[in-house]
Parts: sequence; structure tokens; C-alpha cells
Amino acid sequence: IVLRDYLVVTRNFDPTLLERGRMAQLQKGYDHDTPDTLHGLAYVAFQELATRIAHRNTGRYSSDPVADRIMVRIAADENLHMVFYRDILGAALKVQPSAAVRAIVDEVLAFEMPGAGIPGFIRKAAQIAKAGIYDLRVHHDEVIMPILRHWRIFELEGLDAAAEDARRRLAEHL
Repeated sequence: IVLRDYLVVTRNFDPTLLERGRMAQLQKGYDHDTPDTLHGLAYVAFQELATRIAHRNTGRYSSDPVADRIMVRIAADENLHMVFYRDILGAALKVQPSAAVRAIVDEVLAFEMPGAGIPGFIRKAAQIAKAGIYDLRVHHDEVIMPILRHWRIFELEGLDAAAEDARRRLAEHL
């Protein structure tokens, strides 16, 4: 709400276009279609960190101290969300390591942000990447790898054959 109000008040964005886009996204909704809770937790752990980084980089890119402070605050909230989901899935790795690894690998390999359904998303994503806010390098180096290292995904032992195969596919993908 703060970000939307900032954009409207400063006229940094056409408020009518902003509201139409927001309403279109809300009416369409977002269904990640996860098969189970472990997949959902894996997805949001990565998605929340990706969002945190994108918001923080957007604030820096803005060259506006007010926008930067708003984005710092939003990014801090996103980080709390990420830590919550990352730690829950970390506990799941101790209880059901093979199932958790398979979920993590599935989500890394098929990852997309919730905004992927926004009209013109590919064009907007290319502009964001070109500006240096968020791109595949950032996704790999600042999102995927830190979480995988935190979970020690490549050091886990006692996985079933399907989880070992998933981990092999993950290593190839990375």
C-alpha cells in the first residue's frame, strides 16, 4: 500500500494504469499449483528471497531516497518471510530428507515469480534485467545458491534413489 501510494502521489506511474494492472492481477490470482506442502514451502523460500533482492535493488536503482527507504522496509519484511519458510523447510529436511530434496529440486528447476502472469511480464523482466535489478545471475548467485548452501543440500546423506537423482539434476542445472 505504501509503495502504491508513493507511486500515485509522486506521479511516477500513471495511477489509472497502475490500478488497472493491480486489479487485473488480483482478479486473475496466482495459483502455483504445488502438489504438496513441501513443494509450496520450497517455492516460497526462494520466491521471498527473490522478491527481497528485487525490491532492495529497485530502491537503489531509483536514486530517490524516499523510494529507497520504502523499498528497504519492504525488503526487510520479505526477508522475514524467507527466513520463516527456509527454516520450516530446513526442519522438513531433517524429518523427510528425500521428499524435501525432491520438492526443492522441482521448485528450482521450474521457478517463476508470481508476476509472470502480468501482461507484458517478459518485456518488463527484460527491462529489469537490463537495469541490473534482477537477472539470472542474481537469481543463481543471490537466491538459489545461498539457500541451498544453508540447507547443505549437496552434503545430505541417506537420500533415496529418486532424491539422489533429483540432486544430480540440480547440480547439472546449476
